[in-house]
Order: sequence, then structure tokens, then C-alpha cells
Amino acid sequence: MSEEAAHPTHPDDILEKHPSAPYPDIYYEPGKSSHGLPYDPFKSIVIPRPIGWISTTSVDGQDNLAPFSQFTNVAFDPPTILFIGHGSHYKNRSKDSVVNARETGEFVWNLATYGLREKMNESAMETWEDEFPLANVTKAPSRIVRPPRVAESPIHYECKTWSVIQVPGNSRVGCSDIVIGRVVAVHIKGEVITGDGLIDVLKARPLARLGYHQYTSIESVFEMIVPLMPDDTIGAAVLGGDKAKVSEEMAIRKKTWFGTAFEGA
Repeated sequence: MSEEAAHPTHPDDILEKHPSAPYPDIYYEPGKSSHGLPYDPFKSIVIPRPIGWISTTSVDGQDNLAPFSQFTNVAFDPPTILFIGHGSHYKNRSKDSVVNARETGEFVWNLATYGLREKMNESAMETWEDEFPLANVTKAPSRIVRPPRVAESPIHYECKTWSVIQVPGNSRVGCSDIVIGRVVAVHIKGEVITGDGLIDVLKARPLARLGYHQYTSIESVFEMIVPLMPDDTIGAAVLGGDKAKVSEEMAIRKKTWFGTAFEGA
């Protein structure tokens, strides 16, 4: 069988060259074929990414502060978040934040805002020292966990480490540690809460990571309501703000899903 017969041409393999574009359409297989661009586009595609500005304390008592652009919520019941630290080529091991979160079982997430962008960036330097003074930010004591909070940040999550999962890569930097934490305490400054009791996103202006050396911050918002099925009584109650109805419907659903043994869990 010929090579052409074994690997027939896919319609998408015939890439177009747009007259007004500097590059043709691109298709590549990571690790197998080249994308043909000056820089790897992968991290510039899944964007914007919220920043996990993570503070930890080592078993020896040294504080650490570092930003991570692989960060997100995992669940809300109970509140759970994760951040991902890629291997450190400088220290030839996992990042300090990962090591500390694994060994002590605690970390704090601090909201990185546009106003704190320079300080956040300063804390990204890999060093053997405490990054709080390096970034010129103030330590605020946490209520439940040992690591301090960034006092200048308007929102913080105190977290207990739930699990650390390592995803192997092709290099030290390619290895990733996924740190999952349960949120045990939340701090929100009143200055970023609207009169309606909502988080004032435009006032806080959270930072987000793009690709290359690029960042962005939130300067506009819009609303859309997810359409509901006619028999979605829980969804309707949530949108209507009927907390009693939500609780009633959830109690019914729990019995349906898990049986009466679920009660009190």
C-alpha cells in the first residue's frame, strides 16, 4: 500500500493562504510537526486565564508568594480551587508553592488586580527568599491557615490542600503539579461589593494572563441567562432567588439520587 493510500489527504490538510494575512491557516500536531510560528501558540489560545496568586509557608516557617496562570475553580459545593505549578528548571524540582502546599497542607489564594500588577509580577521571580518584601506587599494574618494573605488584595481564599497530582512531561518544566485545595475561609473587602451585594468586578479589575508577555484586565461585563427546560424547578428557583424552594427541591433530589442514607451527609 502506498504512503498516500495509507494516509489519505484530509480536507483540512489543504490549508488556505488568505491574501491579507501574513500566515496561512495552520494545522500541527504537538511534538510531531511544526506550527511554523516564531513562538509556540498553545498557551496563547486558552485565554484569558485567571491568575492564582498563591501564598504559602514552608515547614521551616518561610513565607512564599508566587503567581500561577494555570488556576481555576474546581467545584462550589464545597468550594474547591486548583493551581498548577510547572517544574522549576532553576531549582530542578517542583515550585516552592507546590512543595509548601504539599508538605504543610495549606495555602492562600489572593486576587491579583490591575492595581497590583507590578507587585504580582515582581513576586514571579524565582528566588530562595521571601517574595513578600521583594514585591513590596504587606502580610495580613489568615484566620484558619498559617500562610499570610496579601493585605493589598481585595479578596482571599484560605485553603487546605486536598490533593497534589503530578502530570509527567517531556522535561522538568513540562512536568506539572496540580494542587487542589478546599476553601475553608473567604475574605472580601467591602470596597469591592456593590450596593446590591454583588462583587464589583469593574472596580476590582482582576488580572488575567494571555500568551507571550501579555496580560489583560476586566473593563467591561455583560449578562446572559442560561435558558431552562420547562420542568427545571431548581433552576427556576435559583434564578428567582427563592432560597426556600431551592432547599426544598434539593432535598427531594438528594433522596431521589442517593436514597435516604444521604440525609445528614
